[in-house]
Amino acid sequence: MTDSSTATDDADVDSCVRIGSIVSSNSHLDYVVEVYKERDCERPPKLHEREFGQPVFIKKTVDGTEHVVMGVIYDTQLVDPDQGRTGPRLAQDDQAQFTPGYIEERTTLAGVALLGTAVITEDRSIADPSHQMPRWTLEVDDTVFHCPNEVTVAFHTVDDQIQLAYVDRLIDVAGDLGAEVVVALIERLRGMLPDDDPNQRVLDVVEQNVKWQARQRRGVV
Repeated sequence: MTDSSTATDDADVDSCVRIGSIVSSNSHLDYVVEVYKERDCERPPKLHEREFGQPVFIKKTVDGTEHVVMGVIYDTQLVDPDQGRTGPRLAQDDQAQFTPGYIEERTTLAGVALLGTAVITEDRSIADPSHQMPRWTLEVDDTVFHCPNEVTVAFHTVDDQIQLAYVDRLIDVAGDLGAEVVVALIERLRGMLPDDDPNQRVLDVVEQNVKWQARQRRGVV
């Protein structure tokens, strides 16, 4: 289990670190985020706060109700316009390359796959999580926030039961990295729960299934 000083961080969705802003999309569920630098905000994200498998969220107001749209970082790309806007890729070759044409300086882009939604409550935490495909389209310049552990657990908990109903959809979006990003999310959740929590077994079963499916498709994860 992760140390309690790191596992129970602030669940206030208004005080989270800003990761970056949306610059383009590849699909309704697949967005490209330009990671903030020092000049972009007072507190740019540290490397571990925008790493592979990091849960993130975007705040949206729909019909007067505030929501979070949950996502996860599943890919990164370094962009250097002087080198023809190419950079190291973590995704498979046949996946759309997510380099917006108007990037004019060296920067880091992150691929974010959407997982679902939740309602923002009066105390600025979340409730009523849904792992169904988000119906709303995000917009260019929407801010993407680092998701604290408590919010991550709340999004994955329905009636005290851990759920990851988005797994198949996430694997489709993330392609060759799909199994790895699901496993990374499971490892995060496992560290946020007590060792004797019954949901640990649920996470073990999901992880075993994902790894088995990955082996069936392309070899050992």
